[in-house]
Amino acid sequence: MKRQRKSVPELSETIHTERFLLKPVGKIRSVQLFKKMQEDAEILRQLTHSDRKANWWKLFRTRKLPNHRSRFIHEIVAVEKGGSIGYHEVRLYPYKSASLGVVILDRDWWGQAVPVEIRSAIMAQFARHAGVERFVGNVASRNFASILNYKKLGFKHSGTTHRSNFDTIAQQPVDYFSFELLKEDFPAHWHETKA
Repeated sequence: MKRQRKSVPELSETIHTERFLLKPVGKIRSVQLFKKMQEDAEILRQLTHSDRKANWWKLFRTRKLPNHRSRFIHEIVAVEKGGSIGYHEVRLYPYKSASLGVVILDRDWWGQAVPVEIRSAIMAQFARHAGVERFVGNVASRNFASILNYKKLGFKHSGTTHRSNFDTIAQQPVDYFSFELLKEDFPAHWHETKA
């Protein structure tokens, strides 16, 4: 029998950064965000290496939707302007690991260091309250912006998966880079509990 991870109330709280609110969302809102992602052909291709859009039913069946125990999705809301600009995914794994994924849907925010700001806050929350000691991320080898964001956060390249996917538009295989950040490299303030 599969062991269920306990729900941790602090992981379902809204996280505040200087410019954003990171609001945990449920299954319905997650699928709405995934559908919005598919409306931008460039983002769709970058994430799926295809131009094929999934319907609502397929998204519900195939996407890893949040359960607020081991899978979380935070909607990124700009404080000043209001409105959703994207989403961030976290999946918890044994042993004390978490994978990360971010999608910035509003192009006005591209190049504005959004992933660095929100990931710092999310990783601090999960290090404190979920005991995460290792964060991982995988990115297509030609996604230079994401690679740079991982480097800015102190992640180290931990491997390359060759021919991990196939780009149906370019008709060529896609390699992926793996990055990780270990507990000994976390900033000291991540371990402090907030009063």
